[in-house]
Amino acid sequence: MKKIAILALAAFILFSTASCNAPSKAEVFSEEKFLEDITPNVDCLNSCVQEMFCAKVDSDDEYVAAYKSKSAYADGLGDVALLFKPGEESKYRDYFIDPCYTSYYPVKNFKTNSEVVDYLKKYLSKDVINKWFSNNFLEYEGQLYLARGARGYGAMKCDLKSLKYVEEKDGKQYVTVDFKLFDELDHTETLKFSKVNDVWIMTDEVVPAH
Repeated sequence: MKKIAILALAAFILFSTASCNAPSKAEVFSEEKFLEDITPNVDCLNSCVQEMFCAKVDSDDEYVAAYKSKSAYADGLGDVALLFKPGEESKYRDYFIDPCYTSYYPVKNFKTNSEVVDYLKKYLSKDVINKWFSNNFLEYEGQLYLARGARGYGAMKCDLKSLKYVEEKDGKQYVTVDFKLFDELDHTETLKFSKVNDVWIMTDEVVPAH
């Protein structure tokens, strides 16, 4: 009898151990949870669409660029000699002041272009970043500046409230989001997401043909 009890106890222990070590049941995919998880990615995309790239700036802290000469200006592609506050032009008559009066705003949360790109990589693939990221910043004397020309900014934006789940295909997840121009629907894009190192990354955006 004692032997039977010992065998029963041993069997129970083995069963308990096997149960504890057994792989847990795969988590059921939730569209609602997925949309919640990727909202920061789409918000990051929206910041790129508005050419802010998640940079934090003070719109009242503005600077203008001056170059050593007109030839050094090179149609805006040359090296900036100095930055100064608007209204201080008379102090820099020996310089060639940017005729386009591009505005530069100190960035509070990044110091270099590389830091901006590294941050964007948390949410977007390299291909998506390269589509939007261009000559939007100036690195000057250890400070990063967001550049703003004479044209308008921020007219186009992603409407996060329109975010909708579409489907799973070949291990990728697809959603749609509306793009608005001056708060009016302009077009709807399909966004593709892939799991990279257990994190959702937006890897493609499909713009409808016109």
